Amino acid sequence: MTAHNATKRLATTTMAMCALLTISCDGTGPLTELPASPIAAPRFDVVAQGPNLILNPSLETTGSPSSTPANWSNVYWGSKTPTFTYPVTGHASTRAAQVTQKSNSSGDARYQPTAVAVTSGVTYTYTEWYKSNATTQLDVEFRSPSGAVSYIWLMTVASSGNAWKQLTATFVAPSGVAVAAPFHLISNSGSLTIDEVSLTAPGVVPPSVPTLSFSASPSTIAGGQQSTLSWTSANATACSASGGWSGAQGVSGTSTVAPTSTTTYSLSCSGAGGSVSASTTVTVSSTPPPPSSFALGMVTLSFDDSWLTQYQVALPILQAAGVKGTFYLTTAPLFEFWTGFMTTAMVQDIASKGHEIAGHTVRHPNLTTVAQSELVAELNDSRTYLQNLTGQQVTTLAYPYGVYNASVRSAATAAGYSSARGVSYDVQNTAASDKYDLRSRCIESTVPISQIQAEIDAAMANKQWYILCFHEVKDGGDNLATTPARFQQIVNYVKSSGVKIVTVKEGRALMN
Repeated sequence: MTAHNATKRLATTTMAMCALLTISCDGTGPLTELPASPIAAPRFDVVAQGPNLILNPSLETTGSPSSTPANWSNVYWGSKTPTFTYPVTGHASTRAAQVTQKSNSSGDARYQPTAVAVTSGVTYTYTEWYKSNATTQLDVEFRSPSGAVSYIWLMTVASSGNAWKQLTATFVAPSGVAVAAPFHLISNSGSLTIDEVSLTAPGVVPPSVPTLSFSASPSTIAGGQQSTLSWTSANATACSASGGWSGAQGVSGTSTVAPTSTTTYSLSCSGAGGSVSASTTVTVSSTPPPPSSFALGMVTLSFDDSWLTQYQVALPILQAAGVKGTFYLTTAPLFEFWTGFMTTAMVQDIASKGHEIAGHTVRHPNLTTVAQSELVAELNDSRTYLQNLTGQQVTTLAYPYGVYNASVRSAATAAGYSSARGVSYDVQNTAASDKYDLRSRCIESTVPISQIQAEIDAAMANKQWYILCFHEVKDGGDNLATTPARFQQIVNYVKSSGVKIVTVKEGRALMN
């Protein structure tokens, strides 16, 4: 078959295929037929020009469904249905893909790779190991940025006599195209097996393949309890949920679920380098859930950022009332001697009086925006510094700005923190609350004292845990500052209410 006749046949069969699928091959009309690209005769000593652009080129990774290799599709049209078989034994590996075609009056069948980005005018080299007992054909499908589809014929491939052979061909990406998908098709009666596919070009680097980590914590719950799905992905631009949940998801994040029966949650993330999927199962046991309420309602007074006024003003009020607090300390102000912040001697004095010393990072960054190495240092270095300074075990953390994601949560766990506090206006914690997202009320000057008192009363009545957080304790200041008189009023109310007063570490120990 000449190149011209093969091109005419491809144009005819592809227009018929598009008609069957009720689509327009270029978005506006019939198939756009491009002139045949210059090709090379088959060679068996191919040297790759650069990184392989084909995703899953050796077909070793199984896709979904498992009868299809990842990043490949079964494509066929015509009067008879072909048989696709995957996996079969490969050329030099355990997996390859085979398609068997019956004699057709029209139509063809092939395994087609996911299209990859190409640049107009660049010469690309395609190589492949194949095994066949029929004459087959090598083509390339292109798509423009608007979605128009076009094809070029590369070569007619003779039967290999059912022995593995390698072929190669080159083509120049035409103008106006965005992506390409080379494919080896069979239209005659027989079988075709492909393996070790490669598409390269000088200086062209393929996009990185996405990765995905996906888990549930806890993975086993009782009916009525919650589990947190956590995931992180790299080289992905979009994620989509399926199974026990649905909808578009961020490339990293968390989601709280409360299945009533054992449920599998699936997540797929995609990017320029392909797609990746993962699943996690939350098992729902028949054991009755533990109670969500505590034995008694509880209140915690906590302090953020190492402000000097917490030592000068708040600490004497706590001492006079016999109340122990939790001090979430940012450490850079301590060892760099920042004006307006505590000294190391003050921190040691607070610890010696029985108050809890807790972590709040070194320099108070938004932990979701820093590099992984900085995230680890912020959590580990601050904890180590405070433990060495005070002799106390530091086990509780407050996220700066109350912000965290799955990576931050994982790093906090790895650093040795047994709980972490955020900021939430749904302020009550139960015995079954998420220990790495403890809720708190950070006191602002605009919050009426009556509202704070009502929330203390609610903690007592519902046997829940109410954490208050304070910043500066002084007259004036910004919206997060609390006047000494207002702080005294809150402490007085806590004492007079009879509610149980605990540090964060003590409250955490009483959770399920």
